[in-house]
Amino acid sequence: MDIKKSEFFWNTIASAIMSLLSALLLMFCTRINGTEIAGMFSIAFATSVILNGIGDYGIRIYQVTDTNRKYKFGEYLALRIIVVIAMVIIGCIFVLINGYELEKLLICLTLILFRVIDNLSETYQGELQLRGRLDLGAKSVVLRNILAIITFLIVDLITKNVLISTIFMFLANAIIFVLYDLNIIKKYSKEKPIFNSSILKKLIKECFPVCISTLLSLYVTNAVKYAIDVHGNYNMQTYYNIIYLPTFTINLASLFIIKPMLKVFGDYWNNKKIKELSKTIIILTALIIAVTIVVEIISMTIAIPILNLLYNVQLQEYKIDLLILVLSGGFYAISILMWYVCTAIRKQKSTTLIYLITSVIAIILTNIFVSSYGMRGATISNVLITVILAILLSAIYIKEIYIK
Repeated sequence: MDIKKSEFFWNTIASAIMSLLSALLLMFCTRINGTEIAGMFSIAFATSVILNGIGDYGIRIYQVTDTNRKYKFGEYLALRIIVVIAMVIIGCIFVLINGYELEKLLICLTLILFRVIDNLSETYQGELQLRGRLDLGAKSVVLRNILAIITFLIVDLITKNVLISTIFMFLANAIIFVLYDLNIIKKYSKEKPIFNSSILKKLIKECFPVCISTLLSLYVTNAVKYAIDVHGNYNMQTYYNIIYLPTFTINLASLFIIKPMLKVFGDYWNNKKIKELSKTIIILTALIIAVTIVVEIISMTIAIPILNLLYNVQLQEYKIDLLILVLSGGFYAISILMWYVCTAIRKQKSTTLIYLITSVIAIILTNIFVSSYGMRGATISNVLITVILAILLSAIYIKEIYIK
């Protein structure tokens, strides 16, 4: 596995910052603006994350595992431009149809624009990763997210206005993209977007199942939040998001070890090294389980007092819910690992079917459980969904290697 230490190091830092983004923004928002405003911000943020699946379109995963260079960088870039425009249009329609109050609507739209910058940057990062410079792409993530977090905090402290803070956060993200990403790529590729209709049709068709899987994956992880939005209130939304935070530690660790392996997955599969691929999956799964156990132990002991201190709330009554969510985080990390693997072996259609089935289950379970059992119902339904998803995605790979 030809992965440089600098790639692992910077990917680790970038993954940490990305995972901390929503946690820190929620913390600032809760302490400065109160739990009710924080709850509104949380659901707007969740909406932008789901719509981000359109702008993502599965391009990064497909691009980095395209080790035989079936498509050019300029063709991937052209596709990205098309899908981020579609994301903005669909986002506008979505928030209007849902009848969001004006502040919530504008916050959501600004966060969608924030995601536009992230997605454009992802295409450049994918090209750099293929050229063995994942570290350069990761540095972009670090710079953009750190500046965004600092900007949000300073502006919110001054204005006490989440909307204005979000607008300035978006502007900070855009500035770093222009100054860093657009300059660094010139050293490795001079290609501009290539709008070849026949090629783009093929790329759209091939990436479409990954896009649907991405969208459904994002919905599955946020389904509980929407059930709370319907059956609960903004305060419950805030508390759920806070106790979900330790789960980010597992997601963070999984990003450390999985993202740099995307190219490796593609190389192993394309070179028919099935045993090496399977061994790698087993090792990564074992690491995810180990991290989950460590986070469970921390959650049993010191997590609640720390969260109380950071967010200025009282969460003792939600300790069991916290432990349940941490377990769901472990299963979700395994499902992400298997999703990446299934994409690398080009089983996009199968994963799309799995995510579609799981999404239907998520809609039913979350609404029934949250309306009947409140917070406990939210956490139990979440863990059930992640278990189902991890099992079904693993089954796709097991079936494929059995055939091989």
